[in-house]
Amino acid sequence: MIIGERLNTQGSKKAKSMVLNNDFDGLVNLAREQVNDEAHCIDVCVATTERSDEKEFMKKLVKRLSLEVEAPLVIDSTDPKVIEEAVIQIPGKPIINSINLEGDGSRFHSLAPLMSKYGIPAITMCIGPAGMAKTASEKIEVAKLLYETGKKYNLESWQFLFDVLTFTLATGEPEYANSAKETLSAISLIKKELKGSFTTLGLSNVSFGLPSSARKVVNSVFLHHAIRAGLDTVIINAKDIIPVAEIAPEQVKLAEDLIFNKHDNALSDLISYFTENKGLTVSASKKVDLDPSWDYDKKCYFRIVNRINEGIEADVKGSIIKRVLQKLPNDRNRSENNVTTTLTDNPALAHEAAVGTLNEVLLPAMKEVGDKFGAGELILPFVLKSAECMKLAVAELEKYLIKKQGISKGKLVLCTVYGDVHDIGKNLVKTILSNNGYSVYDLGKQVPIARIVEKIKEVSADAVGLSALLVSTSKQMQIFVETARQMNLNTPVLCGGAAINSDYINRIAKNQDIYNSGVFYCKTAFDGLRVMNKLMSAEKEEFLTQWIHKLSSWKDKPAGTVTETAIVQSSIVPVSAPVPPRIDIQIRLEPKDIDLYEIWKYLNKKSLFVLSWGIRGAAAKDLGPETEKLYLEWKDKVVNEGLFYPRIVYAYFKCHGLNTKLTVESKNGDVVFDFPRSSKGKRLCITDYFGKEDIVAFQAVTVGNEVSKKIDELNSQNKYTDAYYLHGLAVETAEALAEWTHGRIRKELGIDNNRGLRYSWGYPSCPDVLQHYLVWKLIEASKSGMKLTEAGQIIPEQSTAAIVVHHPEAEYFLL
Repeated sequence: MIIGERLNTQGSKKAKSMVLNNDFDGLVNLAREQVNDEAHCIDVCVATTERSDEKEFMKKLVKRLSLEVEAPLVIDSTDPKVIEEAVIQIPGKPIINSINLEGDGSRFHSLAPLMSKYGIPAITMCIGPAGMAKTASEKIEVAKLLYETGKKYNLESWQFLFDVLTFTLATGEPEYANSAKETLSAISLIKKELKGSFTTLGLSNVSFGLPSSARKVVNSVFLHHAIRAGLDTVIINAKDIIPVAEIAPEQVKLAEDLIFNKHDNALSDLISYFTENKGLTVSASKKVDLDPSWDYDKKCYFRIVNRINEGIEADVKGSIIKRVLQKLPNDRNRSENNVTTTLTDNPALAHEAAVGTLNEVLLPAMKEVGDKFGAGELILPFVLKSAECMKLAVAELEKYLIKKQGISKGKLVLCTVYGDVHDIGKNLVKTILSNNGYSVYDLGKQVPIARIVEKIKEVSADAVGLSALLVSTSKQMQIFVETARQMNLNTPVLCGGAAINSDYINRIAKNQDIYNSGVFYCKTAFDGLRVMNKLMSAEKEEFLTQWIHKLSSWKDKPAGTVTETAIVQSSIVPVSAPVPPRIDIQIRLEPKDIDLYEIWKYLNKKSLFVLSWGIRGAAAKDLGPETEKLYLEWKDKVVNEGLFYPRIVYAYFKCHGLNTKLTVESKNGDVVFDFPRSSKGKRLCITDYFGKEDIVAFQAVTVGNEVSKKIDELNSQNKYTDAYYLHGLAVETAEALAEWTHGRIRKELGIDNNRGLRYSWGYPSCPDVLQHYLVWKLIEASKSGMKLTEAGQIIPEQSTAAIVVHHPEAEYFLL
């Protein structure tokens, strides 16, 4: 969270001049400017030696700011009376800046009662009775003293924003050479040892006295490392912060050499560099150049392909105006200034021009994005960035259309099938198709067939898109096609999802008689776009004829046979059962018990980057450091914004294995699992790993419902990329929670860290997700916020459940 520092008479000559001249309008505009530069809060200090009416001035100013600026305030004063007067004027809760225990601690003891009375936090300076803390050990010691003193006033941990203090690196004095390193260490210590409290910094102090161009770089690099250390808020001019990825590597190195005191010449080298270069250079490799002299069409196209949002609306309008000018009679004044009026006076002409811009510029740009994705030149997150840019372009274009639906290339009803809670694939399809000119009616997830049919008829849909993740729910696709046959819907069906393939879809399409309207397997969102483009083109009949001909000659593969009733002698020899710490007692862990940073040590980064974030192929070859940086940023964002609400439940039970059946003893009655046996290799079955008298553990974990709401919110705001990254991290965090829990179970059972496996339902060894109902009976996972659909899938989506096998020979196998 960025706290803007410019509305402060102690550090800004401009702010002080405005206060002395009673320029309230200027001060309000100064606050607005900071918000526009992405400051989240505004620090307000109006104290001057020239005025004696600080309280009255503060009272008037915060009233104006509260009414006119949409940002919370940080009240900065040394006078408790000024602070209380400001607090009671503000509709909401400000932050106090600041408290400490300097001298006799009078400042702390005068302001702590206000914090308690009004329930507000305060920036808490690491200043104790002996003065400012300089080393990390001193800083954490003072922070703990402040924290403990606050308990006398019933202050809670969240009310402390510890400013661990940083000192300038420009003096060259040995006493301060390691001060930045000590500050970073102190941030980490506070986050680790004072749980629930926050950290902040008056960050620009670190560069005070350096050349102005060097200050931006040092501040930005120091902020980057402070955030990685756990910094929650920063007091700075937001406009001066540069993303580290956009700073030239040699400048980052100079700044890091100084911050971490890597050698004796770090300060002189940095000053020499910036004195000689006279300014900031940005790494050219990170910059995409757009030539302002290009015509509007070319600029629009370039922005979408290169994911440049800023300026897209003006270029779309310019493209439309260009087309209108081409249509106007020669004797008319053809200036762009006059044509803006013409757009409103001649809606038909504006509409025609807008459709031209869509079909000739915007859609071809998105087609190039899709082609590059298909060729492996673009990763999916970049495609979503282009889609966000396209969304802004279409929003501007729609202002000039007579009817919004006039731009639609076709109508698609889209949903995740009944019983299925997974929707990331479905959401991608919606994004890609809607940004390529189609009207997409998204029904959400777990949609009954009757609702799908109703919507198709309501909007006269040109096609329907069905998504499913698991084999069990993909059966709904076959049921829908059979329903469509009986009702003569004649609606093409597009099917996608991890559980299906072309053979499965061909089988559905060819069952009894060929479904002549078409049932198409779409492996990716761009396959769906390709099929829709064919269905909505003049080539539709030829496309369907070719599809029917191909399907007619397709032969189904013979299915293998498994004799489920056959008793197979297992080659697995049971081992002695370990002794659990408790039997049939559920262990529940709530968010307060779970450190996400500890959990993320168990996260499979390759799975996150490649599978969940889609970073693969030629387009991803240079993304190593950037991907790692993105991962760190998202972890901090999740923690700082409370996006995950992790919960864990597990328990141990006595069990008895016999052939394919595993009987589990429970106070709620015995539960019997019947696991399938493989027809391949060793003919394995999960039950083989349990003896007649044995121990089994069951576990379930979730990242909570909050993240699903946030993903929906981001999608509704057209922040597709953020939603995609957050979803991927949530999925992999659930897996990390499961792995961490499995490790805890191993430790409690006293077995080796690599011994045994956990099997999750829906995977080959135990495909029947309906058995989740049996697990829920045993561990009552609903009490930990996890529910089941009728098809046995877990809600929230980012959750997993597993049976934990302790046998050292356990392995994964296919049926």
